[in-house]
Amino acid sequence: MFKALKKIIIQKSGETHPHALLSLSGVLAAGAWGYKTGTVIRNRLYRSGWIARKQLPCRVISVGNIIAGGTGKTPVTIYLADLLTRMGKKTVVISRGYKGLSDKSAAVVGNGGQVFLDAHLAGDEPHMMARLKRFPVVVGKNRYQAGCLAVEKFTPDVLVLDDGFQHLQLKRDLDLVLMDHDFPLGNGRLLPAGRLREPPGPALARAHAVILTRCPENRPEKSHPVSCLAPGLPLFYTRHQPFLSGFFPAGPPKKNRGSGLRENQVSQTDLTVFQGVSVVLFSGIAHNRAFYRTLRSLGANILDHLEFDDHYRYKRADIRQIQDRAAAVKAQMLVTTEKDWVKLEGWTTWTMDLAVAGIRVVFDDDIGFHRFITRRLQP
Repeated sequence: MFKALKKIIIQKSGETHPHALLSLSGVLAAGAWGYKTGTVIRNRLYRSGWIARKQLPCRVISVGNIIAGGTGKTPVTIYLADLLTRMGKKTVVISRGYKGLSDKSAAVVGNGGQVFLDAHLAGDEPHMMARLKRFPVVVGKNRYQAGCLAVEKFTPDVLVLDDGFQHLQLKRDLDLVLMDHDFPLGNGRLLPAGRLREPPGPALARAHAVILTRCPENRPEKSHPVSCLAPGLPLFYTRHQPFLSGFFPAGPPKKNRGSGLRENQVSQTDLTVFQGVSVVLFSGIAHNRAFYRTLRSLGANILDHLEFDDHYRYKRADIRQIQDRAAAVKAQMLVTTEKDWVKLEGWTTWTMDLAVAGIRVVFDDDIGFHRFITRRLQP
């Protein structure tokens, strides 16, 4: 019942027409009014100093958004952590570890060379980032406690908070807000009538820059509407670039192990593996349809797409359903996302080849963004 109600609320959160008074949409609108009141009061208490904010002995950069759901925070977090590392900064990523079993207490997911917690314990995105083995990753619902653990274990120069914009308890030096290029404010309504986490005007007033994600390749030169909403705020345009993260031949887990491809070993030409191939997709991410559109743009012949909820925990029955469906439609290959794959690796026997598609972020002006970060981190 709860899942059915959640789906209805998500559907209603995309509506833009006026609410009927005696309807579910009207009830959600009333809830949004209460949510807005609570959010405004909370933010004012932090801003006025009535609620104290805690500070860590290193620089803190938050990568967040004002919309519930995926705007590409994890690819940007990875990009930023890699950039800081290239700049010679000891960098640690802090994540809440959503739906992981360690999200109530701080824990080290990986130290940049070893991975200690799986996706079940750490959460999907933290485990996925730790698997890159390029920087330490720490999880914890309380970002200050997680930050203290990171400082104790790694003495970082910079902490990067993944999805930290609303976590006002922790002071930061830089707030980067991500917004979807085509739908920056969703339907313009606050939770639960929409997807806004807080009123956009006051939220952007405390941001230091906006990063627009999923921008079209040939975007028009005219300014984006966000420029009017937050005049003078630095605005960066980014695109999501797919890559082949792994390819796993049919067979039991022991054959699959070690056959994955690391991101830095994969060239763009590997994406030709999808051209003209009949595939069945399965995914449990915030924007399943975006995954569908990406594979279609790569030339895949998509026979079916089995969609699951964001952060979905797959069961063996789900895998049987996926593979039975692929066999029934005579697919040549299964395709899923990196975020889904980290929850499946090592325990599933695949009856046909499986490809794992990843996403990296590309800045239109990467030199300008590099200069911006460098300038903001100066003493």
